[in-house]
Amino acid sequence: MKNRKKLLLKIIAGSLAIALIGGILFITNSFVGNPISASFANKTIKQYVEQNYSSLDLELQKASYNFKDGSYAARAESKTSIDTKFYIYYRDGEILRDDYETYVIGKFNTLQRLSDEYSVLAKNIVARELGFENNTTMVLYDKDEYENSNGVLELDMKFSRTLPMKAEVTIRLDLSDSSLEGIAKVLTDAHKAFINNDCIFNKYDLYAENDGMLIMVNGVTPADIESGELISRLEEAKNNDSVGGISVFIKD
Repeated sequence: MKNRKKLLLKIIAGSLAIALIGGILFITNSFVGNPISASFANKTIKQYVEQNYSSLDLELQKASYNFKDGSYAARAESKTSIDTKFYIYYRDGEILRDDYETYVIGKFNTLQRLSDEYSVLAKNIVARELGFENNTTMVLYDKDEYENSNGVLELDMKFSRTLPMKAEVTIRLDLSDSSLEGIAKVLTDAHKAFINNDCIFNKYDLYAENDGMLIMVNGVTPADIESGELISRLEEAKNNDSVGGISVFIKD
């Protein structure tokens, strides 16, 4: 009788262990996929690249799993072209799509790289000339300008601050002075520093945090800064949600 009970307990324990392992594998597969599917995805994606992009001399990364839609995606990147990189998507035995047309031919990668390089330049200017060493200033090119760039963008082109496309800068830093006078001073000093370094921006935004304080200023133009009335315009925008394209939010 005791032996039967021991045997029964062993069977139950074994069954629970198998169920637990199965549950872990199921959850793991749900989030990271399974090795067999990943192998098929990598093989299919490789064949797809060889058939469609053999002339690009691409390096292909291992496919990663997206648990949200059950697809796999692998990044293809050129060995010789800095802007030639895109993803190929696979699910259920077939290729869903790739991003080559948008990211490479459409010059999205080129524009993103130029924005990143301009951001580094602007960040260094703010650190060097305004004294905010830990700023994370960011530059973006105007979307409408990009869509109507008329051949300005070229694959792998070198960065130039004189690129004939409108650019907007978001100055992001720690600012202890949340007064409108303090905000206006940062914007004015930044505008002057950028002009002196041949950086022309169509619009200025300011984002600052410090010990629970939050400042968000959007839509300031060079004309606003050069008018001599920036403080009053900021005040009017703060009191009226938005004025003349400027919006101001301050939380102390």
